[in-house]
Amino acid sequence: MSEGKTAAVSFAAQAAPVPAPQAKVNQPLHIVAVGDSLTAGYELGMTVTSIPYGYVERVYEQALYRGNADLNNYGIIALKTTGLKGLLDAAAAGKSVTAEQIQPNLSTYPLAEETVAKSAQLVSDLKKADLVVMTIGGNDFLSLFNEIKDESLSADQLKSRLDSHLDSYIPTLESSLRTILSLNPKATLVFADQYLPVPAPSIINKAITEEQYKVLTNGVDKLRSLDEALAAKLKQEGFDVRMVDVADPFLGNEFTYTNILKGDIHPKQSGYDVMGRQFATGIWGDYRDPAPLQEGAPLRVVVNGKDLTGANKPVLKNNTTFLPMRDIATALGATLAWDGRTRTATVTSGSNKVAFTIGASTMKVNGQSMPLETPAYLQQVGGNSVTYLPLAALSKGLGYKVAYRKPIATVFIHS
Repeated sequence: MSEGKTAAVSFAAQAAPVPAPQAKVNQPLHIVAVGDSLTAGYELGMTVTSIPYGYVERVYEQALYRGNADLNNYGIIALKTTGLKGLLDAAAAGKSVTAEQIQPNLSTYPLAEETVAKSAQLVSDLKKADLVVMTIGGNDFLSLFNEIKDESLSADQLKSRLDSHLDSYIPTLESSLRTILSLNPKATLVFADQYLPVPAPSIINKAITEEQYKVLTNGVDKLRSLDEALAAKLKQEGFDVRMVDVADPFLGNEFTYTNILKGDIHPKQSGYDVMGRQFATGIWGDYRDPAPLQEGAPLRVVVNGKDLTGANKPVLKNNTTFLPMRDIATALGATLAWDGRTRTATVTSGSNKVAFTIGASTMKVNGQSMPLETPAYLQQVGGNSVTYLPLAALSKGLGYKVAYRKPIATVFIHS
């Protein structure tokens, strides 16, 4: 078990479609992530300046395919269930705490103290969250692997210690879930079970016996059943709580999905991809892969959930994304006017009107001049002149929301 082919989530076989979490009117879907290093997106070799790309960021991208969304991630490396409970209890009570107060030695881990210090903001974000995602528990069971190595535990001894960990894990997890639900009973709350990072005994892996491995895999199954029962119990009480199965897809793929060969149990990118798919399937019922990138295009553009397609590709110029005028206007459902005499394109959406003059260092938004870092321009495509408009300036002028996701080279636009 650890901190953390697509396998089915535990409830994917339900006859009814998975109900998607809903944003409030005229609001983005507010996503909050809490938990351990899997939630933080830790990967072997990362530093405090690294930009994580874990399962949480993939969930955020899946939300962007479906509408406007924002994300606040409170993942903490090395956090245990008792530490999470301590943080949530203190935050809900309006008390400031330190990393050491919620869990011994937690302050020695990168960014732990800074994240714990945001407890007031955590409560504020949880109260307005539409979706809360969580992984927690891997660090609770980590000591078992050291005990196997250092103490040569028998299968019976291992089972006894594993059962003891499980007996304390579930009540502590339930307490944390209930604290979140007390702050926001309407949120969709999705948590994962635990994958086993240890591969089966083999010529490569002689660190564990067949008997010990059977105890561990049985323990994973037992934990999953307990997690499912907990989710079902809370669901019966009227809460939208879901458990997703990340253990099953990792089983037999430990070398592919983790860095266990290098002594690290955290997922590689392939492992985080699988986790993201499991969470997305549990939240929305499916996972959307990015469309193939057009040859020669620097990025994809998704407008209100639909891929922007056309003969004229997006262009990256002076670190600014430009889109073909007619393609983007059509995709946004905006009206377009072109004044050939002044070479001015005017895009109107609702009550907002934005005008770009080719080569000009300003644009007009509802009649007011505003500075423009990179002007609109004409590009010859075959025998035609195609007008390209700066995406960020156009979106801001029309009041649209734009999110760029570098890992999948995709710009999301929401009107």
